[in-house]
Amino acid sequence: MARLLIQLFALQCVLFAAVHGLFGKSSVKNAVKYQLQQKVLTLGSSYTVKDDKGNSVYKIGFKQLGLGKHLQLTDVSGQKEYYAIKHILNPLGLAKYEIRQNNQVVADVKRKLNLIGGKKFSVKSKFGDYKIEGNFLSKKFFSIGDKYGVKIEYGQDQPFILALAIVIDEVAHG
Repeated sequence: MARLLIQLFALQCVLFAAVHGLFGKSSVKNAVKYQLQQKVLTLGSSYTVKDDKGNSVYKIGFKQLGLGKHLQLTDVSGQKEYYAIKHILNPLGLAKYEIRQNNQVVADVKRKLNLIGGKKFSVKSKFGDYKIEGNFLSKKFFSIGDKYGVKIEYGQDQPFILALAIVIDEVAHG
């Protein structure tokens, strides 16, 4: 449980440090490095996830149309779904997302009101409860669309951490 909290903190650091280049140094050792690239000219949000060798390993795209965003994180073929991400609309305008696996909610991610600046999220998941804080405005723009790097420590549920990164990106830049 502590390792996931450290990993979430590292995710924040990597997203924040993306201004200094993809896959820059961070405190996470023995990590798998991923590059998330948002696709443009698509209906809604769509991402390609590549490993540090440039191989496509996951994709994120629309699962269905309707109220709120419904995304799915799948293998590159789109045949195997790892997680579904569902945006839950609420009247206050604060973001709430559910991360689901096999149609079961495994995490609730809520954006907290922060009047001082930055963004705060609370995560209640089957892995434990966590807080994510930071200024997530610093993604590096390479061309049309944007890319950023995420490092995930070996032994973690990598698709789950990537799903959290997508939720943060959707709230911060969506």
